[in-house]
Amino acid sequence: MKENDQETIRKSVAQENEQSAAGGGQKFDFITETIKKKPVNKKRVFLKLCSTIFSAVVFGLVACLTFIFLLPRLQARFGLQNAQSQTVVEDTDDGGETESVSTEDVDVTPATEEKPHEVVTQVVQKVEKVEKNLDVSDYKQLYTQISRLGYEVRKSLVTVTGVYPDTDWFQNPYELNRATSGLIVTDNGKELLIIAQTEAIKNAESVIVTFSDGSEHKASIKKNDTNTGLTVVGVELDSLSDETKEKVARAKLGSSRITSLVGTPIIALGNPIGISGSMASGQITSNSFVKTLTDSSVQFLTTDIYGSAAASGVLVNLDGEVLGIIYQDENVGDTPNLIKAYGISDLKGKIEKLSNGQDLAYLGIYGTDVTEAVAEELGLPLGAYVKEVVIDSPAMQAGIQNGDVIVKIGTTEINSFEAFKDAMLKCQPGDLMMVTVLRQGRFEYNEVSFEITLGTLE
Repeated sequence: MKENDQETIRKSVAQENEQSAAGGGQKFDFITETIKKKPVNKKRVFLKLCSTIFSAVVFGLVACLTFIFLLPRLQARFGLQNAQSQTVVEDTDDGGETESVSTEDVDVTPATEEKPHEVVTQVVQKVEKVEKNLDVSDYKQLYTQISRLGYEVRKSLVTVTGVYPDTDWFQNPYELNRATSGLIVTDNGKELLIIAQTEAIKNAESVIVTFSDGSEHKASIKKNDTNTGLTVVGVELDSLSDETKEKVARAKLGSSRITSLVGTPIIALGNPIGISGSMASGQITSNSFVKTLTDSSVQFLTTDIYGSAAASGVLVNLDGEVLGIIYQDENVGDTPNLIKAYGISDLKGKIEKLSNGQDLAYLGIYGTDVTEAVAEELGLPLGAYVKEVVIDSPAMQAGIQNGDVIVKIGTTEINSFEAFKDAMLKCQPGDLMMVTVLRQGRFEYNEVSFEITLGTLE
């Protein structure tokens, strides 16, 4: 029976196949249906898109205006102003500078007028042309433009006065004032920061800053560098009137490491002859003297300008760039009254750190470079050669000795004293550093490492 059923099924299938073939392979579907998509209303979509964009623009404008108008009031109400970190761009290898401090270039000359330094350059070029016969008018124009250049640079100069209360023999109170020139180096969004000589304001009861327009404002002492005798003081920007803000400018710092610096025409401004606001001109006569300082050194610029033994202020070139800060306490040769200055390039890192409210780290050595020539001649390794160790300094307490050559601070390789100075500027007082030196043994130099906690130079 099952076989018959199977045979019946076979026949049925065969018949269906024959019918399907006879019908041209036609197939029958129970349901045939096509679902069409709803047509898109492009106009409605466009209107919705425009509405969304318009709402976003309105929201953005409202948010922007609210931020602009309310933020200053909220900052003033709750004291939310933050001091901005200041940066002084270092000199390039060729002695040039990519840009100025932390400081920014301030163009105070109207666009319709020639800049004073451009006119000076033009006159100097005239001098260089042999075929041009100079007359009195050329010299008059030269000195007039130098005077104008000095006037523009004075906008970045101030007088910093330390006020010391005292009493006379009859117990009558009076005030003793000591004044020095100061240089506006930058502002941090909250204060104008000024570099000045420490001696005039050290231990003063109060400090007064007088700007180029004659306005006087109280200042606060920030940080100082014992090595160079320079201090940063700050004047609150909110205390300055709009008129004063328009009449002051931040200094433009140049480079004192240019190889052809000797013979450069310069102007001394500030207090070069013992009178505030005075000016003198001349040229740089030497830049080879280097003063060794604790953990540092600074280049000295000498000039042919005869001034006061108590002079202060700055030296600027004919582009209005500061090349040096006048410092007369160092007697370079038999020239007590010739104007001398710290080279600005050796001060930029210190100014940046002090302007950011940071103390300078202290190791406690006097050092110098080990040049390649000396290294070959004496067989010394390259690095920072320790000439002397300061008594009771972190270096002495750790065991560093005279004659050691510092080759590494932390993970920083040291191949010169300049590299050592840069590494120390990156350190903070209280940092625990591994200082590696090469010390001369019986037959060769041996590597010795010291774990030292850096201090603060006072």
